[in-house]
Amino acid sequence: MTDNRGRVIDIAQPARRVIALAPHITENLFAIGAGEYISGVVSHSDYPAEAQSIPVVGDSQSFNLEAIIAMKPDLVVAWAGGNPALPLQRLEQLGIPVYYSDPKVFTDIPYNLRALGQLLQRPEAEAQAQLFEQRLASLKQRFSHTTKLRVFYQLWHQPLMTVNHSQMIDRVIRLCGGENPFTGHREVIPHLGVESVLLTDPQVILTGESAPDDWKQPWLAWPELAASRYNQFYRLNEDLLYRPTLRLLEGAQQMCEALQQAREAVES
Repeated sequence: MTDNRGRVIDIAQPARRVIALAPHITENLFAIGAGEYISGVVSHSDYPAEAQSIPVVGDSQSFNLEAIIAMKPDLVVAWAGGNPALPLQRLEQLGIPVYYSDPKVFTDIPYNLRALGQLLQRPEAEAQAQLFEQRLASLKQRFSHTTKLRVFYQLWHQPLMTVNHSQMIDRVIRLCGGENPFTGHREVIPHLGVESVLLTDPQVILTGESAPDDWKQPWLAWPELAASRYNQFYRLNEDLLYRPTLRLLEGAQQMCEALQQAREAVES
């Protein structure tokens, strides 16, 4: 199989001792019925619940190379956008196959499911990949022709941060009929001043459930802001939106419904 870095991974037998070096990888392996073959995970690999009983080999940024080698894995599934390169190169030098998973667009998710399904010989992977594609098509059909809304996604409040076009959240915003005014920003995670947001006059402001309960109060202090005039502020489940897994479309559904509610408020 070809991974997300364009490298061909060729193993003689189906993988049965797998190390998953990101929470989304663990979740996707369980989704294709391969949870029993995961020997080690990184911290925050908390879904499904069964994943919490698997030995932890560190976190995504710093994992215990010796512990991984001692587990004698026949496949390491790494996060190309988040894991450090040198330890992974060391694993490859030792002859351990490394598949790099780094979904950037919607189609990468079913691709990864199918690729992992091939490497582990899990026939369930195809059905799960098709399910994702069908749900995605349904959301596109429902929301692709709706009135566009200016949407600010508040990734964090202190400092004020959002996302550009390279993040999956941006793609979900567009899927739901929203426009991210910072999609073209050069920084992946732009750090902003309040004035920058006010200039774009978003009609809706979104954030994650981990935001403080009073997160919208600073925005309500600006009554001329469209989101404040229409009182359109929503907190969403960030686990669903931040992890490129089957559950991403649950997060997308939540966002699309919030934006539809906002759309009706703005148009009334």
